[in-house]
Amino acid sequence: MPVSDREELLRELGRELAARREAAHLSIEDIYDRTRIRLDFLKGIEAGDYKGFPDIVYTKGFVRTYLRLLKAEDLQENFLSCLEATNSAPVPEEPTNLLGNGTSPTKGFKPVSHFWLFLVLFVALVGTGAYVWHVWSTNGFSFAFSRPQPPTLGGEPAGAELSKDESASEDVSLASLLPGSLDVEPDSEPEPDPLPPYLAIRAQDDVWMKVTIGDKVVFSKTLKAGGNVSWDLPAQARITYGRPRAALVTLNGKELGAPNPQAKKTETYLYFPDGTYKKAN
Repeated sequence: MPVSDREELLRELGRELAARREAAHLSIEDIYDRTRIRLDFLKGIEAGDYKGFPDIVYTKGFVRTYLRLLKAEDLQENFLSCLEATNSAPVPEEPTNLLGNGTSPTKGFKPVSHFWLFLVLFVALVGTGAYVWHVWSTNGFSFAFSRPQPPTLGGEPAGAELSKDESASEDVSLASLLPGSLDVEPDSEPEPDPLPPYLAIRAQDDVWMKVTIGDKVVFSKTLKAGGNVSWDLPAQARITYGRPRAALVTLNGKELGAPNPQAKKTETYLYFPDGTYKKAN
């Protein structure tokens, strides 16, 4: 499918999703409050404009979470196929002129030589050294050791008529010949966008579970030892464990461990998209 057709299909799907949201009497802010997906991403999904979105994996996660909240999973296949095709679309190559332009072929480029760069640096170093030597031989630097005294004439050193102020004015500070330091602040990297809320469970032993997200039961059977399951968490999850000590829970990337390592009977826990959880009354 051409890129223009895929983009138009994404816009149509976005308009359909916005219509279903309005039919459910929900504002875009209500969707943000329930999913914690950024408003500009939600607006981009409804407008079919995915410029500025993060990696395709995160983008697909945003779309799935939005569709599940509105119970619009029937649009998911079209959404994800268009996103995959758009992400993997090859960049068109420029057409090759098979007939040529009638001119003789140009000579190949030679690799750039660094000779001139080294030559300029060498000349700069030589010039700087010559200047420093000239200043030192003419006026001298104010080093910690004393300079040799000129020969004396009749018991008085030659040039003794120079005043202390004149002698001090001849000193040249070595620091004045060196360039000042430059304070360069490192560029700060933008913080990555947070991942959508999710819940993952690994069974360290056979455990029966009933998982309800929002008002929909998404799992109700025994998870075998070593098995793993996970779900996006657009709304509150209610999980009943037949053996709470046999399940290891991870919420939004944080490992919570077994709900109750000492439990020997069925217990129910509530998990929330903001990363909090508690035992149900």
